[in-house]
Amino acid sequence: MSITSLTAYQLTELLRRVDPHVGRHSGYGSIEGVHLDYDGQHLHAVATDRYTLAVARERAVGIAPAWKLTISAAEWTDSVTALRAWADSHPGQENIHLTAGTDGLTATSNRGKLVLPASTGHFPEWRDLIRTALHHGPTESPWSGFQSRLLARWQDAGERITTWQSAYDKPVVVYATNFVGLQMPMRIGDEEGPEGRWESWKGSLGEAGPKIEQEETLHHWEGAALEEKEHLVESYTEDLLKLTLRSTTDIFSLATGDSGALTAYSLAGTQSWLAYRLLRALQKAAPDLLRQTLDDVTQQLESGEISEWAWDEAERAGHDPQAWHDDYEAHLKKLADERAAKAA
Repeated sequence: MSITSLTAYQLTELLRRVDPHVGRHSGYGSIEGVHLDYDGQHLHAVATDRYTLAVARERAVGIAPAWKLTISAAEWTDSVTALRAWADSHPGQENIHLTAGTDGLTATSNRGKLVLPASTGHFPEWRDLIRTALHHGPTESPWSGFQSRLLARWQDAGERITTWQSAYDKPVVVYATNFVGLQMPMRIGDEEGPEGRWESWKGSLGEAGPKIEQEETLHHWEGAALEEKEHLVESYTEDLLKLTLRSTTDIFSLATGDSGALTAYSLAGTQSWLAYRLLRALQKAAPDLLRQTLDDVTQQLESGEISEWAWDEAERAGHDPQAWHDDYEAHLKKLADERAAKAA
């Protein structure tokens, strides 16, 4: 028996990213599901319908040797959907423990337990397939073709992906953070060469005109937008480090009797350092989630309504922000009364 632990967010991400590639109606029972493979460091989720293959991974903690199981996504035994819904019902930071046994997979948490049948039978050797594809260098400009309905599957791979293809008849490699996948190309007839495509379009395009490359127009703006998002992450980390250093430096120049300023500087330094460490961890573990969160936070900061946002978040978390406010006002009044009594 093997037990592997990770967060609910990590498990949900694994299943979400490979779900579009599950061979639900492939006619091959051995691949109609998600293959979970723990190697002692990462938990991998693998899915394929033979046309595309996707592998997502997350760091996990195991107390037993490596294991692998395939959970079914067949119409009448869709355990993949059941596991995904169960994981979605948890707060993202909550730990989930997966127990792999000969009779199936058991998922447990503080909220309960889910038992699913799983197979230890044959599943394609995904490591060999991916390793072979990654060892092939990209060609400069392969003449190839792909089915558009299959291309749509990669929208869950990550916010930014890179691709390459070693030859026209080899799979295209799709690469993102903690994700790698393959898509088989479409067979193209000899008569479907570039010259034939030009002949069919020259009536609309005209036979002559200036040459304009995409990077000189549209690509420039897309690239600028992506660079701006990347800069946003680095800008936040830089500001947090500056605030940490300034607070921990200025604290030594305070008057010893100014307890309020001392507390403020201490909180500013420790909270900034905590925020920096959490931001860096999120950048490594879930970069797409980080960019989305920073976009949201930036908009909230620009709105000037941080107090309203914090008040609503406190209520949603089950706290009583009004009681916090009343306690703080009472604290301020007590300090004012003490200062007045000293002055008298």
